[in-house]
Amino acid sequence: MGLIPQVKCGRCDRTYSALRSRCPYCNAHRHKKGKRTTDGDNATWKLIIGILLIVVLIAAVIVILVTSAGDKDNEVNNQNTPGNNANEGVENHQGQNPGGGKDDENSENNGENNGENNGENNGENNGENNGENNGENNGENNGEGGNTGAQQPPVTVTASSISAKQKYQNPCTDFSLMKIGDTCEVTAVVTPSNATSIPVWSSSNESVLSVVPDATGLKATLTNLSAGSSNVTVSVDGLEYTFIVRCRK
Repeated sequence: MGLIPQVKCGRCDRTYSALRSRCPYCNAHRHKKGKRTTDGDNATWKLIIGILLIVVLIAAVIVILVTSAGDKDNEVNNQNTPGNNANEGVENHQGQNPGGGKDDENSENNGENNGENNGENNGENNGENNGENNGENNGENNGEGGNTGAQQPPVTVTASSISAKQKYQNPCTDFSLMKIGDTCEVTAVVTPSNATSIPVWSSSNESVLSVVPDATGLKATLTNLSAGSSNVTVSVDGLEYTFIVRCRK
């Protein structure tokens, strides 16, 4: 009994497929409605049932494929889970021990206790050692940084001008020391005041006038040694200033 309905030829009374427009036996035209065989009334239901069966088969195949894919994913996840691996290791360990369940339980408890104690002790020791080492290293590094900063050379400031002054003249140009042994203090006027070079003093006639600067070079003591005159020069950073000192008897 096929899914395609059959019709009966009106001339030769033979049955053939309803898809044909002529009888394959006598080549007679089929009537518009044609004559169907006795089981033609059930052909429609047969066709519907066949389609439903095909749909059910396709749905079953899809369900099987989806289920198998989900099972594979679960297997992969179980293999990658550390807890499952640990459980498998415990089960294998229990299977290898012939001593029985009590020995297995004792070994598990001992393993857990040892693991907890070792973890706590290692964590405390590592924390203390790391703290001490970090503190020492930071202290050493900070101390070295401070020493390095202290050893940096000072900034050099160059003088832009220089002159000299004393008690009665500012700036000095020409003055006298009235008798042998008289002294006078002269100060170098340097701009800017924070120039780092030390001024240098000199006398053109040291037998007549001596010039003795202090440690800073900013002040000098002039002493009358004999009658005459001398040019006193103070210089710094390539700059010079000269004035005259006359010595009397």
